Amino acid sequence: MTRSRTPIHALLAANTLAFIAEAISVVAIPWFVFELTGSAARVGLVGFFTMLPRVIAIFFGGQIVDRVGFRVSSIASDLLSGVSVIGIPLLYATGDLTFTRLIVLVIIGAVFDGPGTTAKEAMVPELATEAHIDLDRVNAFFQGSHRLSMLVGPAIAGFLVVLVGASNVLWVNAGVFALSALLTIAFVPGVPVPLHPEEAPQSFWANTVFGFRYLRGQRLLLWLAGLICLMNLLDAPLATVQLPALVREYYGSAERVGLLLSAFGLGAVVGTVIFSAIAPRLSRRRTFIASFFVMGTMSLVSALVPPYLVVLGAFVVAGLASAPTNPILMSIRQERVPLQYRARVFGTMRAVAFAAIPLGQLGGGYLIEWIGVRPFIAMVAVVYLAITVSFVFNPVLREMDHRPGQAMAPSGSTEARTNP
Repeated sequence: MTRSRTPIHALLAANTLAFIAEAISVVAIPWFVFELTGSAARVGLVGFFTMLPRVIAIFFGGQIVDRVGFRVSSIASDLLSGVSVIGIPLLYATGDLTFTRLIVLVIIGAVFDGPGTTAKEAMVPELATEAHIDLDRVNAFFQGSHRLSMLVGPAIAGFLVVLVGASNVLWVNAGVFALSALLTIAFVPGVPVPLHPEEAPQSFWANTVFGFRYLRGQRLLLWLAGLICLMNLLDAPLATVQLPALVREYYGSAERVGLLLSAFGLGAVVGTVIFSAIAPRLSRRRTFIASFFVMGTMSLVSALVPPYLVVLGAFVVAGLASAPTNPILMSIRQERVPLQYRARVFGTMRAVAFAAIPLGQLGGGYLIEWIGVRPFIAMVAVVYLAITVSFVFNPVLREMDHRPGQAMAPSGSTEARTNP
């Protein structure tokens, strides 16, 4: 490995470790809350406070990361996330962990996860150029690291919960975050950030609302953000409330939660490889609709509570079906948003798409306690499928197959500063 390629390889490894740490917490924290409280509603409440701060941080984080620096933001995110995780077993061991303090620690960790991901993404193009590696290839690995984390992280967490207990697994989680930070400190340099002196500086608030103003003039992007927000509302309780409740009631121990999430991750990894090979020959719109239809159908299978191996297979199929959705959305965004606006517009779209997740997690926990986990899964699956069928009749979504030329940055001289 040449010296020039070390930074991009280290960044990809750090990104993968950070995602694995998050995936471990997806299993370990809900199971720990179940052990602590026995309440699905409280698990949903923890999920709510995991996502709400993240959505807020994603919305405002782009500008904050730009001011603090990409490298510093990435390192700080990993370290502070790890510290917040360590606080849970520390307070539990001393008998001082109340539910309120648990919520506070979850919020602290959630606030830094979103900007940390943004910071890592922002460093990719420059480091890829330095390494003389095609940007699309690097981005494929970057996106694939999230899929890989959902394959490896939940399985590790599930088995460790059984072996050492949920609270002790959180020490492992914090250690993985620390490794991610150390890789960035040791091998990832600061990257130059172009300045555009010809553009008048705007206030923080003006930059914040710019994304909404831009989306108003792009009906496809606006529709897609709204549709993904709605589907995320339905998907939100899956990992944090729905699966732990389903497995506890019908299938047994924590490692089976991890295996189900890992089965989904396995399907998603395989699906990503397949999609990358055949994407140019596919209709984006039809593939997008088919993906959501298959995922809804697999959810309906889970509601029937078949034998565990059948559910495991359904999660593999759902993972395969999910693979094309994010690459399609990314391509459409990249084609329709000029370079100089991307950070603000992408941040706004992600915030809109994620906005319903906290509500979905909170509401899912209470609904599961009220009507039971099987009726809840069936209800969500039917609504999911009904919304997917409506995609067929939405004329705006027909624009998904129109591929405009790549948006270009305006010409003109720029200066550069080093972003630490």
